[in-house]
Amino acid sequence: MKKMKEMKFHLATGLLILASYLIFNVVMHPYFTNTLSDEFYYVFQVVLVFILGTVATIIFVKSEHWKEYGRFQFRWSYLCVFILSFFLLFVWANLATRIFPRTQNGSTVVEVATSLTGFSYFITRVLYGSLIAPIAEEIVCRGFLMTSFSKFKNYYIDVLVSAAIFGAMHVLQHGWITTDFILYFVMGLIFCMMFRYTRSIYWTIALHASWNTFLLIVSLLVFGF
Repeated sequence: MKKMKEMKFHLATGLLILASYLIFNVVMHPYFTNTLSDEFYYVFQVVLVFILGTVATIIFVKSEHWKEYGRFQFRWSYLCVFILSFFLLFVWANLATRIFPRTQNGSTVVEVATSLTGFSYFITRVLYGSLIAPIAEEIVCRGFLMTSFSKFKNYYIDVLVSAAIFGAMHVLQHGWITTDFILYFVMGLIFCMMFRYTRSIYWTIALHASWNTFLLIVSLLVFGF
């Protein structure tokens, strides 16, 4: 019975990764969406990711792994690692902007921020960036991927695979660029180590959401969008 549950969990992991790929690289392809307005295009994308995140969350909560990784426990050591991880993200982001060109994903964010207003801006820039995307990405990349490869954690295969998929998810939609992948891969490593240390999906979601919110605030203060 336990082996069967694990097989179903691995299958769900593969299907969620496939669904994510299809959303960004097939469903949202210009060939199918060229008749949509910019506002509807991005809101439609948010809805699809929200559905994906909701399905992933439900499956994860019902799995055996929820008992281990779905609990929140506060420890000062966890808070210290959280602060350290946030600092590492800040250092890496600043270093990457100096040695790498702007990512295609980053350029898209700027395009969206300057083209949308009102409710569509709030949905796409604020709600999606600070809440929906962090939850969906962490549930899939850490909750599913890292636990699926937990048998190989002594070799850090779980960390490497999760970070690699996380990086690819942010790159493939815009076309493969190695420097873009490296930037997100390293960010993925930081999220992975946070998950490994705390053994809680809540801490990694909080870290991811805090980082995205920080970027949003800086963008608003510095550039006005």
